[in-house]
Amino acid sequence: MRSFFLGPFLLAPLLFAAPASAQLLVPFATPDGRIACTQGMTGIGRPPAWKIEADPDGPGGWVLAETAADPADLRLPFCINEQAVLRDLDATLRFKPVSGVRARVGGFIFRAQSANDYYVVRADALDNSVRLYRMEKGKRRQVGSKEVPVESGVWHSLRVIAINDRFEVMLDGTSLFSATDRTLIQAGPMGAWSQADSFTLYGSLLVNPPAR
Repeated sequence: MRSFFLGPFLLAPLLFAAPASAQLLVPFATPDGRIACTQGMTGIGRPPAWKIEADPDGPGGWVLAETAADPADLRLPFCINEQAVLRDLDATLRFKPVSGVRARVGGFIFRAQSANDYYVVRADALDNSVRLYRMEKGKRRQVGSKEVPVESGVWHSLRVIAINDRFEVMLDGTSLFSATDRTLIQAGPMGAWSQADSFTLYGSLLVNPPAR
């Protein structure tokens, strides 16, 4: 399994070869239960240990989980699909936060340029917040946030609409906040993102072209 920790990504061709109106499933697992995303990490701590687990709530009966359980706060593992390369998108991630003492997050990474440069939106069931960060040279800068209940042990949908420098973030169908940021407007891969000792199940990642 290849891993990206500090080096740049090899950006693959655009996933959207389908018609502009098509909804696409970005896979985390192959039909036979093998991992279908590339592991990497920002920060410090134990290397990521993403695994596929059988679960009837996941596409094809599989879900993705990060299992290393390292409580280092600056440990930010991710698993991206390098074929899903976009700038503008309307993406919905299904996730279920299960456990974690330091953090209990479900996150979506997008427009990734390297392991240290990307956007990420994450929901935390411990501090009951949803936050959008710009990760720049490995440092987090908050772009937008909202305090909102995020229940453990249940499935949630985290939706991000990104068009150029504009972002809208929703949780479970409710719009939380809008924000603007012009520091990263290049296309890049997307995928699941975690933090510290979070044990979270990741189901489907559905992507549409955004309405303009």
